[in-house]
Amino acid sequence: ERDGSHVEVEPLCVLDFYVHESQQRRGLGRELFQEMLQRERVSPQRLAVDRPSPKLLGFLGKHFGLSQPIPQVNNFVIFEGFFSTRTAPARRPFPRPRPEEPIKPYSLSERDFLREEPEPPWPFNLARGSPVRGSLRPFLLRRESPPGTAPEPPP
Repeated sequence: ERDGSHVEVEPLCVLDFYVHESQQRRGLGRELFQEMLQRERVSPQRLAVDRPSPKLLGFLGKHFGLSQPIPQVNNFVIFEGFFSTRTAPARRPFPRPRPEEPIKPYSLSERDFLREEPEPPWPFNLARGSPVRGSLRPFLLRRESPPGTAPEPPP
């Protein structure tokens, strides 16, 4: 709402629609929209409009008195009177943090993806490919040793 409170509802949603240029200015858009309102038994103020074009906003203002759109964070637009006919149980306050859980800024919050995991045992650590770890060293020693002699252990 305009006061910043959040309300979760499941309204009838309207997508932008288009009347071909050759048929415009004949009242067909208004007739189509009024028919939809009658069939759905809803007033224009109770509609949520998904990403309305400037032309649709002008149309709604001219024919239905819907001016001053209220943009929502989900790209829908509503108008004054949208919540006036809704029932009160739809309002939900934001949950307050419990005293034992202070709010931390994002920069101080723990992030699982930054924790280092223990290195997996050989040969699963080959993907890291660090020559310092010596993951390929046992193979190189076996290949370089003459047949019949034991390979030297890695340092």
